[in-house]
Amino acid sequence: MVQFLIIVHTLVGIMLIVVILMQSGQGGLNSMMGGTATSMLGSSGANDFITKLTTWLGIIFIALALLIGRLSGGADNTNKPGIVEQNAQSSETEVPVGNEYVIPSSALEEESKEE
Repeated sequence: MVQFLIIVHTLVGIMLIVVILMQSGQGGLNSMMGGTATSMLGSSGANDFITKLTTWLGIIFIALALLIGRLSGGADNTNKPGIVEQNAQSSETEVPVGNEYVIPSSALEEESKEE
């Protein structure tokens, strides 16, 4: 479910970028499409449509961001360690103790006899 919402959120973000780039303070959609927007939607119709589309895409983008955040970080994650602690715990390894020098027991007996 969250993965699907992330994909939709990405698509809405890309559409929002494209729609914002289509807007321009000195011609808007009309200058980008070579005058075809004026003939299709009228001179003010294209700019009004793009403005409303930008507004709705922005609202959808923010709503999806909040929804994804809510679904992916629920209350059950409060007792879990953070990402750094999980990484530290997963990289912990037991280091084997090197071979220590062992004195043969016969050498100890000889040493105790000499004293």
